[in-house]
Amino acid sequence: MNKIYYVAFSSIPSSLPSSLQIINTCEKLSKLKYDVTLVKPGTGNKKVSIKKYYGLKENFKVKQFLSINNFPQGFKFYLFCFYSLFFILKEKKSLTITRNYFMCYLLLLFKRETILEIHADTSIEGRITKFILRYFNFLNNRNLKIIAISHAVKNLFIKKYHVTEKKIRVLPSGSSIKVNQLPNFCFKKKLKIGYFGSLSFSKGIQTIINLSKIDLKNDYYIYGGDYKELRKLRLQNTNKNLFFKEGVPYRIVSKKMMEMDILTLPYTKVIKSAGEVDNISDYTSPLKLFDYLAVGKIILTSNLKVLREIIDENNAYFINDYENIFEWKKVINIIQNNKIKNLILSRNNLRLSKKYDHENRVKNYL
Repeated sequence: MNKIYYVAFSSIPSSLPSSLQIINTCEKLSKLKYDVTLVKPGTGNKKVSIKKYYGLKENFKVKQFLSINNFPQGFKFYLFCFYSLFFILKEKKSLTITRNYFMCYLLLLFKRETILEIHADTSIEGRITKFILRYFNFLNNRNLKIIAISHAVKNLFIKKYHVTEKKIRVLPSGSSIKVNQLPNFCFKKKLKIGYFGSLSFSKGIQTIINLSKIDLKNDYYIYGGDYKELRKLRLQNTNKNLFFKEGVPYRIVSKKMMEMDILTLPYTKVIKSAGEVDNISDYTSPLKLFDYLAVGKIILTSNLKVLREIIDENNAYFINDYENIFEWKKVINIIQNNKIKNLILSRNNLRLSKKYDHENRVKNYL
């Protein structure tokens, strides 16, 4: 089947990790010579094209439904699903990828081949979607394939919705970054310690801020957010070893990561998804983890069970008591004096990143 649609109710283009993964999937499918169309609402950054924003090398089609933008959010969602359905049904035979349960249900009513990608629990879904999930056993439909981003998500759906185990394939998030050289580990007296991603406090930026205040000998960099968000943080935190930088486009993010000595995943016990609604700490497969692996830098992370599906002590330094700021400082001191281990971890990470290359992920999709 050569025709593939990706239906995404997401803000594209934007810096959201979900949007980035959707775009990467469309590009890699296009590279594999599939006829790909991204179907989306008319949202996202209007000032720049999708291709330029993400630095894409492959072309794929984009279908936008601009006319739904003036409707209320809840109504807009269902209107988008029906518009997308009728658009897809014009093609006699196709495959559709989506993260949208209601969209998935509609497609299966018309016996369309569908791939549903699941990332977390369904607690944030609307009442209609929850009703369908509870009373209609469409997740075991023979025309459906399910991709889970972690074993934790897979086990949840097997238990909660009685999905057969063979129905769900686990494919963690991946990276499109390719770096083929080992970083330099001749650390200077002052380290550059970086965080890339959302400015949500559940993702751990307060840990970085607090660290910068007790570890004045090193510099801390937070990449994420926009000018308005960063201005507020700068006014609240004026120590000279803490630098707030706007989120950078994915096409240059590897360059900025390579400038750091240590890259951090300072998660809290409760991790909020985009929109600050549901807790994803048991299920997350963060894109930045795979990007960190791909640049071969030292990774310093909160010790979350779900992250250990991907990495262990051969890839990262883990903080067990990750709500204790002094534990972070203690491990940073260990890193600074452990050149041989750092070199081994870096080699391991570059090797592991090849397993989680986004192009390989997309090939396994199909």
